[in-house]
Amino acid sequence: MSSSMDNLVENEQQQPANTQTRGSFFSPFKVRNFQLLFAGQTISTLGDTFYAVALPWLVLTTGGNPQELGIILTAYGLPRIGTVLLGGVLSDKLRPRRVMLLADIARAVLVGILAILGIWGHPVFWQLLAVAIPLGALEGLFLPASFVILPDILDDSTLQAGNSLNFSSTQMANLVGSGIAGAVVGAVSSGVALAIDAGTFVVSAVSLAAMRLKKAVAVASTTDVMVEDMASAEISKETATGESETAPGFWQILRGSALVQVAFIVAVIANLTFGGMVEVALPVLAHSSLNAGATGFGLMLAAFGGGALIGSIATGTFSKLSHRGVISLLAALLQALAITLIPYSGGLIGAMLCLLLMGFMNSITNVLFITLMQENLPRAQLGRFMGIILFASFGSYPISVLLAGILINHTGPAIMFPVSGAFLAAGAAFGLFQREIRKL
Repeated sequence: MSSSMDNLVENEQQQPANTQTRGSFFSPFKVRNFQLLFAGQTISTLGDTFYAVALPWLVLTTGGNPQELGIILTAYGLPRIGTVLLGGVLSDKLRPRRVMLLADIARAVLVGILAILGIWGHPVFWQLLAVAIPLGALEGLFLPASFVILPDILDDSTLQAGNSLNFSSTQMANLVGSGIAGAVVGAVSSGVALAIDAGTFVVSAVSLAAMRLKKAVAVASTTDVMVEDMASAEISKETATGESETAPGFWQILRGSALVQVAFIVAVIANLTFGGMVEVALPVLAHSSLNAGATGFGLMLAAFGGGALIGSIATGTFSKLSHRGVISLLAALLQALAITLIPYSGGLIGAMLCLLLMGFMNSITNVLFITLMQENLPRAQLGRFMGIILFASFGSYPISVLLAGILINHTGPAIMFPVSGAFLAAGAAFGLFQREIRKL
């Protein structure tokens, strides 16, 4: 899109923080840019559920086998890990809206090609692989920007509510979308479901293009910096003394902020254990010890999603909370307890209640920590920070499922839950000992 769009300032731009706006769950909807972002990303998330259902079905019903499906999913996941750090850098350099817009346009084209192959032909393995690789790379570029864009359109007083609304819409879209997607695939075809997904990327791109943002945003904080001019090709930050410094590297960023250290450690620990726990240990537990079958497994996942949705809404409602760093880590400790108790809770109902609590606390930790990072880290470098956290999350997933499979094969699924809980509790305890976190 033309850079002239970035120079226009919306008349409805947010006002300075005040006690009237703080604490209102729906106050972000007063900002037109947030309305556009929320609508576009909610529809795009619905489209993601269509892709998640349609792609495996397309592979398995057009001559593919489970091994080929696994290779295609790996070909999607590895480039995502490889580009997420680059996505953070580009978000700082080009600004997040522009990165999201370009990624959505490219993904609409790629998924559209996949839809055509599904509707009018029988795609072969190499064709699916050729689409999956760039799609994964584009998602890696998109994700850091999707976390960084909110401070560009909301002030600090409404950031927590905005994050809560975004998390809530994601959970709701996932809960509703999968069922709709399955019905479309079953009644029509995978190709049509993929065409719908391509259309949702177009909707998201249009909503992003319709935004009007300031060219630069001044951040009034001793720890913050002037956001870069969108037309500038340099990556630098402005310190409180006015001196220009070279953008710090990965280890400099990690050493310089306790907030990033804690977020990084919790992300690594959580995803090093959660991936294997949810995608390996939980279905094995449902199949064996709980004897709940696929239906029970689905109900447990739904319980987690329902808890996460409630937690997102609750966190946005109570935006006047003080000591949010401590609250987020205490929620992580309660989440660790809920995880530990899943296999020992007396059956399917008990496991569902534990997963409901786990989802609730998970949303509190995520919303509060992301909001704290958006508020307290240098805005001109926020994309890099989020890229690091997302890299930690995605990078540890393959290791998690591999180790979980080996461990469960030798000991059974139950041990995975207290192990996961203990790791998460250790990460949260580390955070609680950091003075910087306790002050937030």
